[in-house]
Amino acid sequence: MTEPAEKGTGLIKWGTSISIAGGLAVILSGYGYQWGWWHFSTGFSIIPWGTGAAIVGGILAGIGLFRMKNKTQNMAVSGMAGMFLAVLAIINIGYWYSEVQQGYPPIHDISTDTENPPEFVAIAPLRKDAPNPVEYAGEETAEAQKEFYTNLEPLQVALNYDEAYDRALEAAREMPWKLVGENREQGRIEAFEKLAWFGFIDDVVIRVDTAASGSTIDVRSKSRIGRGDLGVNAKRIKAYFEEYQN
Repeated sequence: MTEPAEKGTGLIKWGTSISIAGGLAVILSGYGYQWGWWHFSTGFSIIPWGTGAAIVGGILAGIGLFRMKNKTQNMAVSGMAGMFLAVLAIINIGYWYSEVQQGYPPIHDISTDTENPPEFVAIAPLRKDAPNPVEYAGEETAEAQKEFYTNLEPLQVALNYDEAYDRALEAAREMPWKLVGENREQGRIEAFEKLAWFGFIDDVVIRVDTAASGSTIDVRSKSRIGRGDLGVNAKRIKAYFEEYQN
């Protein structure tokens, strides 16, 4: 006669399965957009459902683990896995909540020079079908940037033009970008970065110019899609300047 399953076993199995399904849904929300399965807005709508499923599944697995008197190794590992996925989901919620609470302005075109922003040239053909046009976003964006990113300014370096350009190109190659064009005569370097999850592409143009005591480095970073960027473009510019000065 088969012995009845110990109390809690079913909850662990179902809970862990639900957590795994929720976690996979969150992962696929972005990659599904990259693979052409759905629109990115659909991917965004999947995230909260998948996250919620991972949390609920983890809670069920935890309850099941608590109710089991004689815990086998397999059931313990399964229950802990479900709970671990739930914790990851909660951490993910906390991270994105903290990002949203930063109050980033709904802009996607960031430049260290908002009056005469560096222009995309080699990148322009790659953006022909992008929802966000290649032209600078305008005065409203410039004002929003100045109000929020108060310390985002051109980088002044005590190097002559050729030295500054060489260092700018070297630093660009150290970034997780794909170089598209470089023009020493015009002091312009262009590249793009493809983000891993949803595969969104942001474009970067670097401009090197002479200054009274050395050279000036300006950088512009612009998303091809989306109204806001949650600070990604500004962070990219700051990361590049840090790399330049290393």
